[in-house]
Amino acid sequence: MVIGLMKKMRDEFKTTFIFSTHDQKIVGEAEIIYMLEDGELKGKEVKGGS
Repeated sequence: MVIGLMKKMRDEFKTTFIFSTHDQKIVGEAEIIYMLEDGELKGKEVKGGS
């Protein structure tokens, strides 16, 4: 429910939310994922849809 509200806010107010998580449920909702390892950027994944 919270993620749905945040997506609505993103669309309505043209804003961005940034998460730092290991929770795969949250990762699965993201459109862009940056992977870090030992403080270094190790990859980026861009997913389609909203």
